[in-house]
Amino acid sequence: MAAGPRGRLLLVALVSAAAVVAGALLPGCAAAAAAGEKVPLALYYETLCPYCSRFIVNHLAGIFEDGIVDAVDLRLVPYGNAHVVGANNTISCQQSPSMAAIRRFRPALLLAAILLLAAGAVEGKKGGKVDVALYYESLCPYSAMFVVGSLAKVFRDGLLDAVDLSLVPYGNARVKDGKISCQHGSEECFLNTVEACAIDAWPDLRVHFRFIYCVEDLVVNHKQREWESCFGKLNLDPKPVTDCYKGERGHQLSLKYGRQTDALQPPHKYVPWVVVDGQPLYEDYENFEAYICKAYKGHPPKVCEGLARPPTPTVLEVAEAGNRVSYYDSGDIRLKPDEDGHAKIKKVVPDDDD
Repeated sequence: MAAGPRGRLLLVALVSAAAVVAGALLPGCAAAAAAGEKVPLALYYETLCPYCSRFIVNHLAGIFEDGIVDAVDLRLVPYGNAHVVGANNTISCQQSPSMAAIRRFRPALLLAAILLLAAGAVEGKKGGKVDVALYYESLCPYSAMFVVGSLAKVFRDGLLDAVDLSLVPYGNARVKDGKISCQHGSEECFLNTVEACAIDAWPDLRVHFRFIYCVEDLVVNHKQREWESCFGKLNLDPKPVTDCYKGERGHQLSLKYGRQTDALQPPHKYVPWVVVDGQPLYEDYENFEAYICKAYKGHPPKVCEGLARPPTPTVLEVAEAGNRVSYYDSGDIRLKPDEDGHAKIKKVVPDDDD
């Protein structure tokens, strides 16, 4: 692209639009939705500008994917840095003469693509999966107990086809000068990274969840230092995970999950922190199946028939006695084993999908 004033103007317009779509637009959308109004959003661009193309494909389409299209009045202006010359009002374009011809039909193509995206977004919302995210840390006893004793029900109870489950191994950790410190010490930071690498190495939920389940089961029983045995138990190749946590990739994954956790709205107060379709469950997280059944718009799985419809969760500022959460500043907490040396927890084995 040209570096002249017009090129700089278009670049500024794109940067401004990117900021709006990425974040600044969201509060406006919420306010507009509450008032029944739409937020005006305009993109001034040119068809053969590579930055414009990348912005449309990688960013602007996000208003459909993120479900905010109903709150936006989007207008596309395909002209950019062109200018009109001569008495015949001939259009001169920055890239080539062919751009003027492309402009005649590009709006129609963009409109068709946008309508397809919108239709897909609406249809996906009607019959799509429920987003479920677990924000946790590897050595938090309550996180470990939830993974082993509760979250595995997604597989056992036939909810897997109804949910899009994501695990975020970071929890109450903090970052300072690029270094991560964890609530339960360096061992927890290490296992957080191991589990992040497992998610990265095996994107299939059925695979990485089994590995994380195995590690957290060891945590529950105070055998977390035997975590490498999970490779053999599950017949998994350790190399991709080992290469990841020993290299820079593992650290970058942990930083990524840290940014994801820190971006939560409302911010997390403790772990485990369970979010269903953007709504945190607070201390009612163990009732997560009922919230999934409430949110799911498709044919409800059989397990939903026996679950009471949950109320809208509310913020609990003060933990009551017996609450199974680890607060942001609660320090180190350990499970108390029974007489046989095992923590008291009802274990759910996620093997019913085989």
